[in-house]
Amino acid sequence: MTQNTGGAANPIRLGMGGAGRLSGDSARDTRSTLVRLGRYLRPYAGRLLLVTALVIVGALLSLSGPILLGRAIDQSVIPRDLAGLGRMALLMLAVYAGAGLAAALQGLLMVNIGQHLVADIRAALFSHLQRLSMSYHDRHRTGDLMSRLSNDTEAINSVLSNGLIDFTTNILSLGGIIIAMYILNWPLALAMSVLLPLMLFITTLVTRYSRRAFRNVQRNLGSLNAVMEENIAGIRAVKAFAREETAIARFQEANAANRAAGIKADIITAALGPMFTTMSTITIAITALLGGWLALRGVVQVGVLATFVIYIMNFFRPMRGIAMVYNSLQSALAGAERIFEVLDAEPDVSDLPGAKPLENLRGHVRFDHVTFSYEPGKPVLIDVSLEASPGQTIALVGPTGAGKTTIISLLSRFYDVDQGAIYIDGHDIRTVQQASLRKQLGIVLQDTFLFSGTVMDNIRYGRLDATDEEVIAAAKLANADRFIRLLPEGYRTHVSEQGHNFSQGQRQLLAIARAILADPRILILDEATSSVDTRTEMQIQEALLRLMRGRTSFVIAHRLSTIRNADQVLVVNDHRIIERGSHEELLARKGFYYELYMSQFRRFETALAQAQREPAG
Repeated sequence: MTQNTGGAANPIRLGMGGAGRLSGDSARDTRSTLVRLGRYLRPYAGRLLLVTALVIVGALLSLSGPILLGRAIDQSVIPRDLAGLGRMALLMLAVYAGAGLAAALQGLLMVNIGQHLVADIRAALFSHLQRLSMSYHDRHRTGDLMSRLSNDTEAINSVLSNGLIDFTTNILSLGGIIIAMYILNWPLALAMSVLLPLMLFITTLVTRYSRRAFRNVQRNLGSLNAVMEENIAGIRAVKAFAREETAIARFQEANAANRAAGIKADIITAALGPMFTTMSTITIAITALLGGWLALRGVVQVGVLATFVIYIMNFFRPMRGIAMVYNSLQSALAGAERIFEVLDAEPDVSDLPGAKPLENLRGHVRFDHVTFSYEPGKPVLIDVSLEASPGQTIALVGPTGAGKTTIISLLSRFYDVDQGAIYIDGHDIRTVQQASLRKQLGIVLQDTFLFSGTVMDNIRYGRLDATDEEVIAAAKLANADRFIRLLPEGYRTHVSEQGHNFSQGQRQLLAIARAILADPRILILDEATSSVDTRTEMQIQEALLRLMRGRTSFVIAHRLSTIRNADQVLVVNDHRIIERGSHEELLARKGFYYELYMSQFRRFETALAQAQREPAG
């Protein structure tokens, strides 16, 4: 068995990357963000090429329309050639119909690509969130993570489904218009081009602040979602403490911040429209005056002048479109940055290369001089050593915040120790696969979480391949079968959000049934009976005794009934184990445990004994 001295820094811990970190600097680089988004588009390269071809065809057809109109004026309208005008009208109809068809097809394709891409990003983000360590979830609010999964990915979808086509089409149209105007009449084109630097300057000036504004919008939206999720999920506590006004005030504060950020971003976007409209009107007026003068001198044909006016009108449309898409792109990039911040986060706890599965456990557990802190410099456990033989029950008692829950969190390897080591059957748990470790653990918590679905589904969560008969057998062993069969639909009864249509005791029995079905070698009970009445506790205790039989069990005890029969009681205080022994031995010493028992546990023992004497009502 590998030994590890208590004082030495742990070499395995040092080789695992340390604390989880965010590679946010790379994500905030625009080019890097675009490149990373591009990787998600690779599977759809064929469809993107088809979209590109359709965009080019559509842009060319749209550019042909004004030229055909000019020719119709010069070759058919002025010479009064009705037959030629009819042919030209049919040709223009076919050209614009083709442009419309190309636009429709490219739109359908991009919507399909956008939805698939967002689904891929959401799947990657959700999967990564499942793999991140508990420490990451401790540091980040659920509502903000939900916002990244929904709002930020939707911002990307919005740009891909519509903006990318518009941006490409507008770029091609802009370039095509400039080329066509120079081919038709370079003096007029040159006069119009004088205003191009001014337009580019204004666009750059306005959009300079848009990236920051849209990043603030996404950040504030995440905070707003966090407040909403927190208060809606905790609505019982809000009402119980009559804190509705406080909740409303917090929401209004977050909502106001989000509104202010949104107004700022929208003002930037809205400013572009009037600017381009004004410049378009001025440019058309200048072109009409200059073109009219040239037409009177016979330098320019009337049809060419009409084509120029249409091109100028169309010229500002793609300019404005590019600016608008650019602003939408800022929102999408801000969302992508927030998504990549999560994807760049590295788990604090990860499997070492070559980690082996933990199988065929006997259930021998040993903590060897373990020291741990959630934050550097603030130890929660200091030099903790303990040993549990296979089949033993270890009770952990002590005041709140002493470190009891941290001990079982480390045993579950939700976190890695700072110093020392934890062994199961002689294996350092950092050298085995996390999934195989946790499959050997059965955890029953004080606050049981029930998922949406049926009662059957929630018990089967302990072992997904279990048959209905095995689920029912587990429920019977957990003393849950009786109340389940009294439900309106029995095992097919649907569970409301977080199981609020069941009592605390019923939820605990379902959790025990789930653990029985999982058939773990090591059992963890975190104050599993602290929130129920004494009669319900008797039912739960009976089920727990069946569950604990033959298994190594760690019990964080709030009531004496789970301590009396423990093989070993560990008293945790001031981040250390200060006493250990059986219940009777610790009482005889009249130390910290004795004082704890006299002040806290004795009244529970009296109440439990009274409940056992009373007949069932």
